[in-house]
Amino acid sequence: MRRALFISDTQIPFEADHALRFCKAVAKEYRIPSDCIYHVGDEVDQYFGGQWDKSPDALHTPSSELRESRDKLRQWYKAFPKMKLAVSNHGTRWARKASASGIPAQFMRDYKEILGAPIGWQWKDSWLIKMQRQPVFMFHGVGYSGSTAYRQAAVDKGLNVVFGHLHSNAGIAHIVTDNGRRWGMNVGCLIDQDAYAFAYSQNSKFKSWLGVGVVVDGGLTPILLPYERG
Repeated sequence: MRRALFISDTQIPFEADHALRFCKAVAKEYRIPSDCIYHVGDEVDQYFGGQWDKSPDALHTPSSELRESRDKLRQWYKAFPKMKLAVSNHGTRWARKASASGIPAQFMRDYKEILGAPIGWQWKDSWLIKMQRQPVFMFHGVGYSGSTAYRQAAVDKGLNVVFGHLHSNAGIAHIVTDNGRRWGMNVGCLIDQDAYAFAYSQNSKFKSWLGVGVVVDGGLTPILLPYERG
């Protein structure tokens, strides 16, 4: 594998306008093979599965949010039929709520079934991607915080690292130690910052950075690409 696309948190149905069109354009521009498309997680928001207070002005119910998510995801399934995704905190919201209520996993539907996902979509806690020159480790990013979390993750893992989760802390850090060279990259997100699901962050000093990441040169070079609506 020489190059790969890393899609950031989309949190469907609250994704940025034309997020899919943007990702397709990046994949085409960088000639990313169909089996080299990755998603760092939080592919859906599952707003009503979260623990926080819900907006009285919310435009969805739990059922209508899921229906709209499934409808939108069908276009993503068509565009990227072999997506590899990281298990994430938003993706597991309903499962965690069920567990907290004492409901055993055997009573829960499979996540892929709930989303109507195709066979080619696969979820794992993390992915160790064997690229041509250097491996890349992808996970969602839970457990890390702060503006230089991507640097610390690369130090901790001892590998090139890609993650998302921290919407306002996108960036790349290159590290050289006695153990060699590596880099860490946070790919930001692809959310609609004005959606009611993100009202909690409206007064934050640092706003979400929208874009995706591409890794080229067989794993040597990470690139951040800012979101464009066109």
